Amino acid sequence: MNLSPRHVNYCAHSTVRRIRKSPRWDDEEGVAATIGTIMSLLVFLTAFGMFTNQFVPVWMSDNESTHMSQVVQQFTTIKSSIDIAISNSANSRIAPTPVFVPVTLSSASIPVFASATAGILRFLPDGVTTRPTFNVTYAGVSNSLGPTNDGKTGGSLDLWCPNRYFVEQHIIYENGAVILNQTDGEFVIAGPQFLVKNLGTTGTPNRVLQITQVSLQGSNVTIGGTGSKGVSAKLQFADTKTYQNSAGPSFSITFTSAHGKAWERFFNSTLNGAAGMTYKNGYNITTILHSFPDKSLNYYTVTVTIDSVMTVDYTRATVALTIGELGL
Repeated sequence: MNLSPRHVNYCAHSTVRRIRKSPRWDDEEGVAATIGTIMSLLVFLTAFGMFTNQFVPVWMSDNESTHMSQVVQQFTTIKSSIDIAISNSANSRIAPTPVFVPVTLSSASIPVFASATAGILRFLPDGVTTRPTFNVTYAGVSNSLGPTNDGKTGGSLDLWCPNRYFVEQHIIYENGAVILNQTDGEFVIAGPQFLVKNLGTTGTPNRVLQITQVSLQGSNVTIGGTGSKGVSAKLQFADTKTYQNSAGPSFSITFTSAHGKAWERFFNSTLNGAAGMTYKNGYNITTILHSFPDKSLNYYTVTVTIDSVMTVDYTRATVALTIGELGL
């Protein structure tokens, strides 16, 4: 048999390798690979969803709670430092040490998953607005103490933290006290320099009252954002005067503040049972709410009256407060 020229070198026992066809695509293997990829993505998305829906809120809530504890400590440090400067001022010829405290505006973030919760720091100096103001009135023998003659102070420092996972909170420093305000109530964390004691015998009250009022001076400032800002406080003036009256007139304090409930609770818990007094028997507290359609404008007028006060040691302090960058 004659072979065509193309097959002249071909034989049954030839060692020349034959050209094989490319393998055909296996439809079953392709479907299995696609399903495996989809299942892997579903497992990943399920795990990712559980992390973002369960762990991220808990993690951020803990971050915001830690931030609020940190801010409380920072505001308490401001208060304590000012109180110490006032206490040391009367009998000292050394210039008061300036107070500088960094205040953290925002909580920590979770990289990629959650940003930091920003805060708003606001300083309202005395005299800029009618709130907050704190007036004391006492009719002494030689002279009287009232809003028109050094018996008036005001000003506040307020950090608002609109937390997304933890409860929203305000931390406020006003009239020498640190106040915590949140949606379900408010209370005084650290009270002002205030004391009432009874030096009289049983049935004959002879009360001595010691009180310090802090007036915050400066410029009206509102700063929002993340990170930290520096709060500087410098004592400008502090002086203590003693007012006496053997007739024992009443001593009254009138607060005009957005945090009247906190002040009411503070004075009620401080005075009840002290110096032989109980509510409406030695002291009285009246609270009036002034409400508006815009609830952010609501404020309280709280009047505290203490009977049979023979002596008042009244300290008035003026503090210059500023807010600025840390310079870091």
